[in-house]
Amino acid sequence: MIYSILILMSIILFYVLFLGRTIMLYRQKIKVWTIGTSTKNVLETVLENILPPFLLIWGVLIILSATNVHINNIVSNSMFSIDWIKATGIILCYSSLLIFLWALISFGKSWRIGIDEKNSNDLITTGAFRYSRNPIFLFMDMYFTGIMLVYPTIIIILLTICSIIGIHFQILREEKFLSKKFDSIYLDYKRQTRRYF
Repeated sequence: MIYSILILMSIILFYVLFLGRTIMLYRQKIKVWTIGTSTKNVLETVLENILPPFLLIWGVLIILSATNVHINNIVSNSMFSIDWIKATGIILCYSSLLIFLWALISFGKSWRIGIDEKNSNDLITTGAFRYSRNPIFLFMDMYFTGIMLVYPTIIIILLTICSIIGIHFQILREEKFLSKKFDSIYLDYKRQTRRYF
C-alpha cells in the first residue's frame, strides 16, 4: 500500500514539474512542445508523434496498478513482489525526480520537448548538464525503471524496455542535430561529458 501511495505522489510531482515549467515558458511566449516538427523523415515524425499517446497509456496503467484496479492477468499480475526491489524502485523514482528538477532549472528558457530547429538557443553545459549530456532522458530511464521495479507486470516491463530503447534513439538524433548546430563546441562538450552519467 505504501508503495502505491509513493508512486502516485511521484506521478503528481512529475506532472507539477512538467506542467508547471511548460506553463511558465508558455506565458513567456516560448513554444515548448516541438515533437514532430523538426524532422524531414516520415518514420521519425510518426515515431515522435506516437510518444504522447504511449505516455498516456503508460500513465493510465501505472495509476490503475497503484490503485489496485485489475484489468486482466497480463496487465495486473506482478511477476514478483519483493520489498527491497520495490524500495529500490521508489528510490529510483524520487532520485530521478530530483535530476528532472535540476535539469529543468539548468535548462532555463531553453527547455523543449523534441528538437527545436527554428530557435537558436545556446548549448547548455552547466548545472546538471555538466555531469550528463542528457539529464532529462536519464530521469526518464530511471523513473520508468523504478516504476517497473514496483509494478513488474509483463506489460509494464515491455513498455519500459521500449521506452528506454526509444529514448536512446532520440538521444542519438539530438546528438546528430547538436553536432551540426554547434560543431566543435559540441564535440568538445561531448568529449568532456558522458551521455548519461
